[in-house]
Amino acid sequence: MTPKVICHIMSSVDGRLLPGRWTAPFDGTNPAKLFKEYAAIGKSLGTDAWMFGKATAREAFPYKFMSKGEPVGESGKVFVGNRTSSRLFITIDPDADIFFTSNCLRGDNILVILGKNATNDYLASLEEKGVSYIVTDDIRNLRKSLDLVREHFKIETVSLQGGGIIDGAMLAQGLINELSLVIYPGIDGLTTAPSIFEYLGHSEERPADGQALELISMEQMPHGIVWLRYKFHNISE
Repeated sequence: MTPKVICHIMSSVDGRLLPGRWTAPFDGTNPAKLFKEYAAIGKSLGTDAWMFGKATAREAFPYKFMSKGEPVGESGKVFVGNRTSSRLFITIDPDADIFFTSNCLRGDNILVILGKNATNDYLASLEEKGVSYIVTDDIRNLRKSLDLVREHFKIETVSLQGGGIIDGAMLAQGLINELSLVIYPGIDGLTTAPSIFEYLGHSEERPADGQALELISMEQMPHGIVWLRYKFHNISE
């Protein structure tokens, strides 16, 4: 069974995700304060884990692992590394090459989801550092990956915190149960800036098809922030 997924994201009022491009708050508050509000809201959701896509994880771990080994070639391998934190940080690495310098991010132990292309020396490196991992048969099948996360790591709820590509992939596979949208009081305005959901598909595809949003709460926060919560419903059944 798949964990409950809450997509928790902060965007500009035009739905863009690059904070360095957003206009400044009207009241002159340092934007860092607003990002702290977003983080505090995320913690208040009380999830067992939080999750980034690879591009966002790269911001914390920018170096690549230069593998010299052979692909493991089989799925189903699970390694439980350090589990001292109350929450887990999860990321998906289709290329199996993030060079982790620690088994923690922001104080939370790391779990990485990999495909069969992961090499033996890369897995050995993760084990040496105490980074947990799961090797899946098809890394594009996010439902199966989340099922394994729940089965082996007892994760019941996940806060999905982007970026837009992983959010779009989860949306298209019908895996998001709630949207926790924190709107920053500023604008980007550029057409090509990444947005909340960035599904990589053909123009005729409709990744949100069959899903509908029910507003369950809205709250005005300090410094002009607005927090909206929506429940996802499958209306295709």
